[in-house]
Amino acid sequence: MKMRRKEREVTDSIEIKSVIDKCEIMRVAFNDDGHIYVVPVNFGYKEENGKYTFYFHGARDGRKFGLVQKGGLAGFECDCDYQLVRAEEACNHTALYSSIIGEGIVSEIQDKEEKKSALSAFMLKVTGKGDWNFPSIMLAKVGVFKIEVTEMSCKAHKQ
Repeated sequence: MKMRRKEREVTDSIEIKSVIDKCEIMRVAFNDDGHIYVVPVNFGYKEENGKYTFYFHGARDGRKFGLVQKGGLAGFECDCDYQLVRAEEACNHTALYSSIIGEGIVSEIQDKEEKKSALSAFMLKVTGKGDWNFPSIMLAKVGVFKIEVTEMSCKAHKQ
């Protein structure tokens, strides 16, 4: 993704993971027949050889589920470290932050073992613990979704 403010671009893989780890909510954007639908989700992720996959879950019904079923591209954004820096003049105010934006192919995970792996990544991200048991009846009920990242950028404005 092309970034206008190159001095704020983060390219170090360790720092990118640090930003992702600090973010609590990811906003996922879908194109719903010409209308934009953005939904905040808790998320987990995996990174293998520089390739990211984000995971989220939800009901196997409703607008989000229907849009995942259509597949295709979804956009995403998450941010953290927000701090307003005040100034004497309005135009001199600024904000400090770190953010991730990107897009990728969204789909529902069908395979039981992949679902468990995705839910483990999700639980590790939100609880700090990754060793969980997922009963088969719950795995059958919950929708587990992934975004296989095709483009992603990280940006930070720090003092």
